[in-house]
Amino acid sequence: MGRSPFACLIIPVLALFIWLPWAPCAPAAEIDDSNLFIEAFGAYQKMDYLLAIDKVKELTQVFPDTPLRDVALLLLARSGLKAGDNTLAARTVNQFTAEFSANPLRSSIEDELLNLGARLHKGEHLPENKALHAAAVKIRNEQLAIERAIAERLEQERLARLKAEQDRIAREKAELERRERERIAVEKTAKEAIRTGTAITMEESRVAIAGQSGTLPFEIINRTQNNEEFALDINAPAEYGALLSAEAAPGVTTARATIGAGQSFKGAISFRIPSDRVDGERKGMTLKVVSARFSDVALSKDTLLTTAAPLVRIVARPSGQKIVPGGQARYRVTVLNIGSKTARELTGRMILPPQLVFMEEGNPQFHRDGADTPLFRIDALETGKMAEYYLDLRVRDDSRIGQELRFRVELSDGLLQRTETFTSSVATVQAN
Repeated sequence: MGRSPFACLIIPVLALFIWLPWAPCAPAAEIDDSNLFIEAFGAYQKMDYLLAIDKVKELTQVFPDTPLRDVALLLLARSGLKAGDNTLAARTVNQFTAEFSANPLRSSIEDELLNLGARLHKGEHLPENKALHAAAVKIRNEQLAIERAIAERLEQERLARLKAEQDRIAREKAELERRERERIAVEKTAKEAIRTGTAITMEESRVAIAGQSGTLPFEIINRTQNNEEFALDINAPAEYGALLSAEAAPGVTTARATIGAGQSFKGAISFRIPSDRVDGERKGMTLKVVSARFSDVALSKDTLLTTAAPLVRIVARPSGQKIVPGGQARYRVTVLNIGSKTARELTGRMILPPQLVFMEEGNPQFHRDGADTPLFRIDALETGKMAEYYLDLRVRDDSRIGQELRFRVELSDGLLQRTETFTSSVATVQAN
């Protein structure tokens, strides 16, 4: 299906900021990586791919250490591909795989992008001339047609020679081989009747939600004139826990089906998408049906499961004021959801270093969890939206000049039962 975490989003153009009605007054508007990414993302949604490229380039140039760098590189690669700049697309996807080799978003990269990246890595020049590309495809198709014609002619000649040899043997051993030929003919006819008279119907693709169970109905139709028995098997990722059952007995695992002539067997594949799957991840499942009479008579049907999930990122950045011993530090914490599903039941915990002290007064957006652990909660964050928080902290008097301060944000998803950790930007203690 080729869907991506960005291609599957259908949302309106986003505003630069989303102000919550109870948020405190913010400092004067300034350029930051969150807004730049949302602008690039909005341009991509509107198919303005050149603008998306410009915005992402500005983002990576102005904020080279942005926590959004992984998704920004993916957005730049996809924008380059859709804009026809194959070199940009290939260079950027290679940059992503080099910088984020263990990033789970690698599973969402389209094959076309990966192929372009591989070609560029080999030193191949990637032109943008579509006319030349079309001409090359045409030539390749013509050559394939010639090769197919030669192969068909050779196969016809081979079959003709084989038939002549069989006829010679038949004349010499007619009586001895008559019964064997009859047996083979009957078996072949029976196999062909099963192959052509059996059909499997099932959806070719399905979008499934991370952390939830699902069922995929299927039907095996027997159009032959005989009762047929089949062995059933499902090939799916082990973590999905896929099971086969009959429609008449849901939840009861089955591995065989007996189908009368002109009748059908209705069943379902039950599965559960793990909660840690990323948005846009694609996994295939194959239903295999094997004749109980002839093990070499097998049919299969493939389907593609695409995961739909929230994709949340947090950017915590200090405001422009100096961080001085005994003073206060204000942090702007931005929570973005760029996945295809609404994020729900989010809890963010700030794990502060000893030099930063949480003050419950003046921080109405945060609650205290432990001695110095502020937290915030979000009931729902829709796709393509972001929420902003302002956190005021006191800098301890004994903080050393030149010391770098940063804190961690542990974001827990209560619905999916998973936790991710993000790190704030660095703030350096300065002299008054």
